[in-house]
Amino acid sequence: MDVSPSGAFVKIAADLTVVDVYDIAAALGQEFERIIDQHGCDTLARLMPKVVRLLELLEVLVSRGSRGAETEELRLELDRLRVERRDRVEQDRRHQQELESVEDTWRGETQELLSQVSQLQAQNKSLLARLRDASSWPAEEPSEREGSSEKHRQVVTRLKEALEQQRDEIRARNHELELRNEDVEALQLQQHRLMKVNQDLRHRMSVLESQGKALIQQRAELEALVQARQQELQKMSQRQDGEGALRRGLATAKDKAPHSCIGSKNEKDKLPESAAVGACPVQSSLWAECAMDRDFLSRCCGPAESPALLTTPTHNHMHNSKDECIRGMLQEDLLEAEHKKFGEGKAEEERYNEDQKDPNSPCFTLQDLQAVLQERNELKAQLFIMQEELAYYRNEEQEENLVDIVARSLPPPLPQSSEPQESGIKRLLFTAIMPMVAAGLISDDPTLLPIRRLISFV
Repeated sequence: MDVSPSGAFVKIAADLTVVDVYDIAAALGQEFERIIDQHGCDTLARLMPKVVRLLELLEVLVSRGSRGAETEELRLELDRLRVERRDRVEQDRRHQQELESVEDTWRGETQELLSQVSQLQAQNKSLLARLRDASSWPAEEPSEREGSSEKHRQVVTRLKEALEQQRDEIRARNHELELRNEDVEALQLQQHRLMKVNQDLRHRMSVLESQGKALIQQRAELEALVQARQQELQKMSQRQDGEGALRRGLATAKDKAPHSCIGSKNEKDKLPESAAVGACPVQSSLWAECAMDRDFLSRCCGPAESPALLTTPTHNHMHNSKDECIRGMLQEDLLEAEHKKFGEGKAEEERYNEDQKDPNSPCFTLQDLQAVLQERNELKAQLFIMQEELAYYRNEEQEENLVDIVARSLPPPLPQSSEPQESGIKRLLFTAIMPMVAAGLISDDPTLLPIRRLISFV
């Protein structure tokens, strides 16, 4: 018998059964027989009892595991049955509650029906009693009942007429109220528009005020600039006058300087007069140039040649010819310094004249500056006007959207009464547009024909 134990060896330990253990034992027995045939029984004498013991233990363990699996399956089945029993009990309880609620509703409906039946029976009894009373009335009473019913009919008709009249009045009042609401909405829109126009005008006034302040400030700056230019021109004219006086003083000093070094004794007696006459222009020019600084003149020319001391001839007689020669040399140095300063001033004046004559030099007159400022102010004004127009068109678009929204939100008009009511829009058109046409503010164009027809109809 050839046994294939591949299935028992492939299974996991949890899936093994006793039959699989027997298959493993058979496979091992076949292997042992093959080894005994080849090598004899001595080689497996010690191994066989141990293998047999292992197989027995494996059989016991596999049998216990199979019983544990069966027990676990039974336990799971028991739990499932318990859950089903609990569900059934819960379902029975729900059914019982539903039955009780249905029974309660049925009892309530039964009580209501019984009460209705009792009421209907009472009504039947009352109707039967009335019927008996009506059959027992005498023959004269139907005429009285007809007269009372005729009066009752007249009262009802009068009440109906009064009710219809009141309804018509209510409709007319409602229509008038709607017209008043439309007038109020139109006035609110006009008020909103006027508020926006007022706000725009205030903004424009504030901008104009700011522009006026800026223009006043610019005017003040221009006046200050003009005054500064006038002061510069006065300084230049004074400088030119001083330079002319300096030239004349230098010319006279050149003529009188040689006589101060080679004069005789007779000339010494006449020295104060010649010094007073010859040195006075130079001293006066130096005095004007040095801004009446006595210390500077005393340091440069000495105390004897200061303008304050030239009027004292007694002090001039005390100096000898050597001092006069030194004084003459000092005067020559001063003349050279004055010539140099005069040359620098003349060169600066020539350079300024050349710059003024040069067409490529960056020079601007007061008229050019005023033209530039005026052009800037005009551009600012144009920019402001464009901004105002843009804001005005935006406000118009917002007003159109608001009018559309209000028109959509208005309720549908009720049926008008027989008497026509005067509209507030017509009065508004009559009081607002036509005086403007009469005053010439609005041209009498063909688009005003519908308004004229409307006003003529009013």
